[in-house]
Amino acid sequence: FLKKSGLADVILGKIWDLADPEGKGFLDKQGFFVALRLVACAQNGHDVTLTNLTLALPPPKFVSAPLLISSSSDAHWAVRMEEKAKFDGIFESLLPVNGLLSGDKVKPVLMNSKLPLDILGRVWDLSDIDKDGHLDRDEFAVAMHLVYRALEKEPVPPALPPPLVPPSKRKKAPSLPGAVPVLPASPPPKDSLRSTPSHGSVTSLNSTGSLSPKHSLKQAQQPPASWVVPLTDKLRYDEIFLKTDLDLDGFVSGLEVKDIFMHSGLSQNILAHIWALADTRQMGKLNKDQFALAMHLIQQKVSKGIDPPQVLLPDMIPPSERTAPAQDSSSSVGSGGEFTGMKELDDIGQEIAQLQREKYSLEQEIREREGAIRQKTNEVQELQNDLDRETSSLQELEAQKQEAQGRLDEMEQQKAKLKDMLSDVRQKCQEETHVISSLKMQIQSQESDLRSQENDISRAKSELSRLQQEESQLEQSIQAGKVQLETIIKSLKSTQEEINQARSKLSRLQESQQEAHRGIDQYNEALNGVLGGSMTNLADLNEGNPQKERGGRFGTLVSVVESPSLEVFKQRLDNQMSGVL
Repeated sequence: FLKKSGLADVILGKIWDLADPEGKGFLDKQGFFVALRLVACAQNGHDVTLTNLTLALPPPKFVSAPLLISSSSDAHWAVRMEEKAKFDGIFESLLPVNGLLSGDKVKPVLMNSKLPLDILGRVWDLSDIDKDGHLDRDEFAVAMHLVYRALEKEPVPPALPPPLVPPSKRKKAPSLPGAVPVLPASPPPKDSLRSTPSHGSVTSLNSTGSLSPKHSLKQAQQPPASWVVPLTDKLRYDEIFLKTDLDLDGFVSGLEVKDIFMHSGLSQNILAHIWALADTRQMGKLNKDQFALAMHLIQQKVSKGIDPPQVLLPDMIPPSERTAPAQDSSSSVGSGGEFTGMKELDDIGQEIAQLQREKYSLEQEIREREGAIRQKTNEVQELQNDLDRETSSLQELEAQKQEAQGRLDEMEQQKAKLKDMLSDVRQKCQEETHVISSLKMQIQSQESDLRSQENDISRAKSELSRLQQEESQLEQSIQAGKVQLETIIKSLKSTQEEINQARSKLSRLQESQQEAHRGIDQYNEALNGVLGGSMTNLADLNEGNPQKERGGRFGTLVSVVESPSLEVFKQRLDNQMSGVL
């Protein structure tokens, strides 16, 4: 039912996971309402998250899905149920994202098979049925089935045989010979635009998603739609695309365009948003038109500062991605109210489609239950075999029981003998216990002595460490004392030199003093001799004698005697000597 919304399988898988958080495999009433709200969010360009459930949105739109009334041979799948269960376990161990495995996660599993790279490449091409660069659960089972067949020396087919196509992919695949297609009036889902038709199919999709040559002709007659990407820029972007598409698959991955996008200088958040806008099919890769749209949005942001929109505007959607207008009832076969223009036939067609879907689901359920019955039958057979083995084992155990009873009697006799031996051993054990107790006491005393010695050693070590610290401190003090001693020695030497200089100066002063004393003594002697006469007569002679030569000597002597300069000179000399000493 959800596939009628026209959304991609990846988005539908995410919607299912959110609506069925407990993984019950079915939706209750509340879960179904949550799924419808999320479908409406996705159809209106909003993110598929539970936070957007409260947004005011129009109701979701559902269209009739294509139905293939296939032959009974299509119901058979070459992958057996036991193989599928094993492959599903490997699939889950690789931690799929949204139910898909990328090539990087599948590569180690395929490389472990030691098959040649060309064979592994063909296995990948055949198993990637929808060509989206990822493998879902059924596609992974096809890949592992082909690998195991190749390991058994079976050749890998050039094209995937119809029995190997998973039943879930046969609804999407083009109709096989003998199939009666019931075509939808609205365009197919986006994922079907890239589906590759198998050989011999009656109807196939062309590159633009048209359903028949007549339909494509009418689309070609429509006027070309306007696009925001100018033609000149489109040609330039196409050249860059051809240089970037190294594997020539018509698509470029994120790794291939990473350097080109990062060269723009934009932040990773903006580049991721532009990638999400351009990847309209949500395939994880871009075709030529999508790449041109992404480059145009980057150019607008870099050159003009125009931010990319939150949702693509109608004129931004590449023309190859746009939905074709609905055809009238006279020109094409439709669904809903455009099958024939008669409501009764339309209802019958819808009921037929619903019955076919229910028939397919019932057949699928019957096949699964038949497989389960076969599995249970095998399990019952294995249990019967186990029961037979256990019966034979029980008989053997009965024989062993009798033998064991005889041995038990013998062991009872041995037990009595052992009891006697045990009493002797116990007595010896008591004796040994006394010896051991005495030894333990000795050990305890020795341990106490040892602990005391260890304490003495620890104290001695602490004392030694303290003395070593004191020694180091004393050595530091000695070094400091040596430095101070050298300084003192230098100061003593300078002081000694000053003392020697002072002594030499003192000796000179003493000599000067002695000379001065001798001069004083001479003056005193001279004065004493002169003063022997009468000082009065001398004075009178000096005053009354008018002659200069007669009074000159006596006058000089008198002046010397009366002059205070001699006493002053003595006093100064004594002061200098006391200061030197």
